[in-house]
Parts: sequence; C-alpha cells; structure tokens
Amino acid sequence: MPRLVIYATAAMLLLGAAPMPYGYYTLLRLVGCIVFAFAAFAALARRYAALPWVYGLMALVFNPVFKIHFAKDLWALIDVAAAVLLFATANAIASRR
Repeated sequence: MPRLVIYATAAMLLLGAAPMPYGYYTLLRLVGCIVFAFAAFAALARRYAALPWVYGLMALVFNPVFKIHFAKDLWALIDVAAAVLLFATANAIASRR
C-alpha cells in the first residue's frame, strides 16, 4: 500500500473528528475499512505479531455494512486514535519497492 494512501486516510480520520456531513462519515467508514483490512493483510504477510489483530479490529470498527454505533465524542476519539495508529505504523505497512 503506498504511503500516500496511508497518510491520506489518516488525514481523513483527523478531519472526521470535526463536525462533518453524514456522507463524509459514510465515505470515511468505507475508506477506513478498506485501508485497515489491507493493512492487516500486509502486517500479517510481514509476520508482525499483534499489528494484524489491531488493524483487523479497526477494520471491523469502521466497516460500513454492519455499523457499530458510538456516541459522537467517542467516534472523535476513535478517529484521532486511528489516525495516530496509521501515522505511527506507516513504515510497517507501506509497500517495499
């Protein structure tokens, strides 16, 4: 996965902590789920112990089909924490070329 996708998703997550239209959060769920699911597979392929599980859990939290409902304040915290996670682990999941 290119670093640009990782950083763009992290930026979207940080923006998601602010009040946005409902459609943005729907898009954020879709993008977040896809990126975290792909990151879980990338971390698994690189034989990380815990990282695939963390990414898998985040993919479940952000999945757009079976929505998990949290209060707005908790979603803001989750969005920021997920962005920090992506920024902190970008090197672990970025494509090696």
